[in-house]
Amino acid sequence: MAMRAARGLSFLVLLFFAFSGVAQAAEARRIVTTDNSDYFGFDLRSDQNVSLDQCKTTCLGDPACRAFTYNTKAKWCFLKSDFNQLKPFNGAIAGKVANVDGDPDIGAPPELAFFPGWMADQAQQYRNKLTDPVYDKPTEGLGALQAAAEQAQLTGDHRLAMQKYEAAVTVLPDDGHLWLELARETLAVQPASNTSEGSTLPANGTSAAFNAYKLVRTTKTRAQALALLGAGLDRRDLYRPSLQAYEASLALVSSPSVQADYADLKARKGFRVIDHTVDADTSAPRICAQFSEDLVKTGVDYSQFVTVDNAAPKGVEAKDKQICVEGLEHGQHYEVTFRAGLPAAIGEVTSAPVVLSIYVQDRAPSARFTGDSFVLPAGARRGIPVVTVNMNAAKMKLYRIGDRSLAQLLSGYQFLKQLDGYDLSNISDQMGSPVWEGQLDIANDLNKEVTTSFPVDEALPQRKPGVYVLTAQAVDDHSDEYDSRATQWFVVSDIGLSTYTGQDGLNVFARSLGSAKPITGAELTLLARNNEILGTATTDAEGRAVFNPGLTRGEGGMVPAVLMAKQGDNDFVFLDMGRAGFDLSDRGVTGRPAPGALDVYAWTERGIYRVGEDVHVAALARDGAAKAVENLPLTFIFTRPDGVEDRRIVSDGASAGGHAVDLPLEPNAMRGTWTVSIHTDPKQAAVASQMFLVEDFVPDRIEFDLSADKKEIAQGETANVTVDGRFLYGAPAAGLALEGELTLSTARDWDRFKGYSFGLADEQSAEPSVTPLAGLPVVGEDGKATFPVAVDQLPSTTKLVDAKVTVRMRETGGRAVERSLNIGIRPQGHMIGIRPDFENDEVPQGGTAKFSLIAVDPDGKREALKGALWSLVKVERNYQWYRSNNSWNYEPVTFTKSVANGQIDLAADGEATVSLPVDWGRYRLEVETADPEGPATSYEFDGGWYVSSTTTETPDGLEIALDKDTFAAGDVAKLKVSPHFAGELLVTIGADKLLKTVTASVPAGGGTVDIPVGDDWGAGAYVTATLFRPGDAQETRMPARAIGVKWLAVDPGSKKLAVTLTPPEKTMPRQQLSIPVAVAGVQPSSNAYVMVAAVDVGILNLTNYKAPDPENWFFGQRMLGLEIRDLYGRLIDGSLGTTGKLRTGGDGAALQAQGSPPTEKLVAFF
Repeated sequence: MAMRAARGLSFLVLLFFAFSGVAQAAEARRIVTTDNSDYFGFDLRSDQNVSLDQCKTTCLGDPACRAFTYNTKAKWCFLKSDFNQLKPFNGAIAGKVANVDGDPDIGAPPELAFFPGWMADQAQQYRNKLTDPVYDKPTEGLGALQAAAEQAQLTGDHRLAMQKYEAAVTVLPDDGHLWLELARETLAVQPASNTSEGSTLPANGTSAAFNAYKLVRTTKTRAQALALLGAGLDRRDLYRPSLQAYEASLALVSSPSVQADYADLKARKGFRVIDHTVDADTSAPRICAQFSEDLVKTGVDYSQFVTVDNAAPKGVEAKDKQICVEGLEHGQHYEVTFRAGLPAAIGEVTSAPVVLSIYVQDRAPSARFTGDSFVLPAGARRGIPVVTVNMNAAKMKLYRIGDRSLAQLLSGYQFLKQLDGYDLSNISDQMGSPVWEGQLDIANDLNKEVTTSFPVDEALPQRKPGVYVLTAQAVDDHSDEYDSRATQWFVVSDIGLSTYTGQDGLNVFARSLGSAKPITGAELTLLARNNEILGTATTDAEGRAVFNPGLTRGEGGMVPAVLMAKQGDNDFVFLDMGRAGFDLSDRGVTGRPAPGALDVYAWTERGIYRVGEDVHVAALARDGAAKAVENLPLTFIFTRPDGVEDRRIVSDGASAGGHAVDLPLEPNAMRGTWTVSIHTDPKQAAVASQMFLVEDFVPDRIEFDLSADKKEIAQGETANVTVDGRFLYGAPAAGLALEGELTLSTARDWDRFKGYSFGLADEQSAEPSVTPLAGLPVVGEDGKATFPVAVDQLPSTTKLVDAKVTVRMRETGGRAVERSLNIGIRPQGHMIGIRPDFENDEVPQGGTAKFSLIAVDPDGKREALKGALWSLVKVERNYQWYRSNNSWNYEPVTFTKSVANGQIDLAADGEATVSLPVDWGRYRLEVETADPEGPATSYEFDGGWYVSSTTTETPDGLEIALDKDTFAAGDVAKLKVSPHFAGELLVTIGADKLLKTVTASVPAGGGTVDIPVGDDWGAGAYVTATLFRPGDAQETRMPARAIGVKWLAVDPGSKKLAVTLTPPEKTMPRQQLSIPVAVAGVQPSSNAYVMVAAVDVGILNLTNYKAPDPENWFFGQRMLGLEIRDLYGRLIDGSLGTTGKLRTGGDGAALQAQGSPPTEKLVAFF
């Protein structure tokens, strides 16, 4: 009885719920209709002579009805038990039952900023695929498909459920609930092995979730869609978007299961410590933790989140994704804790503390030399300084490469590089031989750098011509052959070489490094790349020798490669002629390149033409002394914008070397930039060229000048900018409107200090800040207007800031003319500048990266800076591997590894230098002060396989001055020299060849040198003053040189003509214009040719046309056409370190250079 009662109760409850469900379903059902359509099949029954509303009501009242088709003409209602695809049927109305949720409609979904655009496209493609008519359509109805899917869900058959929901979506693609369930089941399917399902299932699941998100309109379903989207993104390894999807879901509905999934993902892939490194091989070790996300750049004191052995750390550096703990010691154990709550730039914080228990080892034994200099002065203490760490002795090996192998050596990549075992084997087998091997005893100081001098004379009593290679490594070093060894290239010599290469050949000056006096009788040999001897010479009493120009103009293997100098049997040195000459641009060397034997100046009378007009091209042909070259035919080749030659015109140049040709433009001439190139031989390179535009244009009607009362301002200061406008017919541009903007941008270069970079290299470059200039005044009656410009707020940057004022003056017709003006912004604080001694940010692998450092105050003046901190870090990338969806994936982790660091003093009157060997990889030199608010600058560069032999070497400066700006031939110029040290002065005068040399002894207080100005100096010449300081072994003073350069301008005198035009102030339109021309300076027996062009200024302004200026072209300052090289920047300081003791053992004895045997008797009894 009890059993029966229970069963009866069960029946009643089920019946109650069943009827309740029907009632609720009826309340939540509505009809969606489509005109001229029919749901074919699945007929339930039909009702005749009913209206459309009656048909709808009947279907809603019957739980078995899922759809209907209503025939409007016959008024028949065909009820359907299910439905599938719509088919067209004129006069019919198809209706389907749609379930309506009870939750309120929350509107259209917001855009998901974290969802990648390409994934949104992928989701749309997935939808298009399922709704494509060619896609296989199910035979079951929607209800049957849903029922089958729900049954599969109950039995845990996720694959079948996925298939049924996918088929259901093809029937009803706008149902968000179907997409939601499709996403759920797709992400639950276990991918089959050895198939592509590992990628396609997460992709389809993510697409289904996104399509569901766009369709559902209730809080609950949207939260579900976002949670499924988060799960799909997690499976696709997009962890940050996945976390954001989970966060968006939880913001709508607080679901414990979603919260658990979110917490699990955040622990696995959220903001966290993913790795750590220990930089123990530097003088100041550090422990660095790498995080998964970028840290906050400013405003967060990360030292508050770090403890070392439960105490505050001595120093913390937070940058990018890395926090480094500094102030540690070698040989100590530390427990470093990163507290919970440590913030990331994305707004996330660490959820739990991270404890690292780390032992900082002693520095690994290492050896290096002090740089890439290779000349050891013979007059000083002859020792090669070697810097070691934690080594009681160093294994040393010495090789010699003979002088006849120097060309081969310098043409390759090995010279001055750090060599590996294979390179050294190559030297032994092909170019040279080992000459000594042994050990160098070192007074070791634990974990500190120790400099020990390798005594060259002891290891090498007798030297032969050639270059020596010294290597050093730890005694117990068993590194691989391909690992680089500490390498020092060197020669021991007293010969200091300086060379000047120009049109007159190669001028060589040899001086004693010890006395700075000229060396007489030094034997010079010039070798080509192919090892051929190009020539030999001997220096005269002035230490000078000259190689003729033909020897310096070889091509291919005959290009000069090495200049060797020899004095006696033991003194030998060489100079690499393939290395670029000095960069003297910071000393006023500017202008156009020095011309050769023929100098051609070309111009057009304007810069833009319309089709159908004539282009007038003119040229002057002169020699190096600006004398006319007559009767020299020149070929003018005109090239269209598409690069196709249009035509050639030949001019004979009979008119005092003047040429004038006209190009008639065809009515259909191509628009764009045309080029005319001028040739003496059309098969050879052009001697001059000019560009002009062919366009449909309208001339400007107005122009204006822009000026400011200050060239430079500081933050908060005001500069008054003045506009001076006028109509081109003469009247002031009164009443015209102005508009414009102020643009602030960051820069790392400073015109005052060419070649130097300021600010942090890895600082993210911000977009230029553009501020409209509001309230600009209307131009006054005099055509002028003045307005203030102030910079109240500067961007937060370590770099320099540039300001550009742009103003547009608008004509009454609306056309505007624009002008710009740059105003300097003084730095807010002190700055540090870094200049590399290499080009293109590249140093060869195993080479030496050399930098010059300066400190500058906010006014742009050099200043001293004591105790600047420098560090060289290597930027490395590791990959964290993990397994996901039956496959291995990786996540890149970028961090920096400290290579070397130290302190350096920056002087106000000199350049501090840092030289460090580098291997393969990306490096960054960082220079800063101990003050966290002080200046900081960094420079990034690469260490690579091979870098061509280029340089930006800039020698030490020498302050010189001339007593006048311009001189006439026959004058005596007074050159004042203001040195920092006493020495021997060599003054060379020339532009593209040496014209004169003067020598003098200059005391420390300076002096004056007389220079007679020659009549063959043309437009002028550069005065290059080189002061040599002798070395002093007693005072451990190194030889040195300083170079100063000045342009000495020569008045052209009678070569210059003065042309005066006196046109009338006004003329009538379309009338002949007569212009009187007067030419002053023409010799009675000479002819003068005048070219006159009258062009609307409005046409000239369109291309910013500059009037021809042959006077400046032929008589203005030119670039220095001499290549200057010397070896004074390559001197090794042999005074560094204490002299070490040499020991020879093992195979070294057989290689040791043999001297005379000792003769004294030994005391030994047995």
